[in-house]
Amino acid sequence: MVQLRERKRDRGQKTNSHIRAPKQEKQMAQRLGGETVKGSGCGFEKGDVRIKNVMRLEAKCTKNKSFSVTREMIEKIENAAMGAGEVPAMTIEFLDPNTGNPTHEVAVVPTYVLEMLAGGIK
Repeated sequence: MVQLRERKRDRGQKTNSHIRAPKQEKQMAQRLGGETVKGSGCGFEKGDVRIKNVMRLEAKCTKNKSFSVTREMIEKIENAAMGAGEVPAMTIEFLDPNTGNPTHEVAVVPTYVLEMLAGGIK
């Protein structure tokens, strides 16, 4: 299966996740009132979506049943966000493997963000 995906990419064909990613970033930026980061963070500015002085987001999507969040991913978005005085967050979209359409979306944030939200509700 891995070899098939590698060959598919070698031929220049995109997976549903690769097709969906730019749309996901654009929609997230519009919903939250932010801006997409040029080049999806491959340059000096890291992250995929930025709400200046508020939040820095890393957006991921997958057609698989699960998605692993690594320390490296968390550290990357935390370092970018904290350096600018912003809250780090990651969003993960799960795609229908047949259509490529999103079926579920979740956010991963540091626990202090949950504490801030819960404190604002009380």
